[in-house]
Amino acid sequence: MGHGYDVICNKCHRKFRVSEGGGFVFHLLHCNKCGKEKSIGFEELGEIHLRYLKGLPGPYCVATAEHDRHIKENYPSESLNEDEYNFEIEKMAGGCECTGEFKVDASARCTGCKSKSFTRDPNGCEIMYD
Repeated sequence: MGHGYDVICNKCHRKFRVSEGGGFVFHLLHCNKCGKEKSIGFEELGEIHLRYLKGLPGPYCVATAEHDRHIKENYPSESLNEDEYNFEIEKMAGGCECTGEFKVDASARCTGCKSKSFTRDPNGCEIMYD
């Protein structure tokens, strides 16, 4: 499950919201240069996601457990390990307009100065999302 929370940049003091993590049916990537977000749904990933599910020791998450079990038992293709899966996700995500690349493990960045150094806003809020 993903979450979003309000932060303050330690460099330029801009307030902005950081979103991290995907959900039950999508991944959230960040650009490794500017921090822009891009989500990619499991349906969009298609066979790539099915091959990853096939290789997992258990379900991806509780919400999709029955579907994941069915894939493990019946999907005829070879499985993907996590590194192979992340590589395919990033390849599908493509490049960012800033010339950076969308990465599974890239950090969020300040929307103003692009710094990766920020602190949770004590007056901000946090939201949980799928």
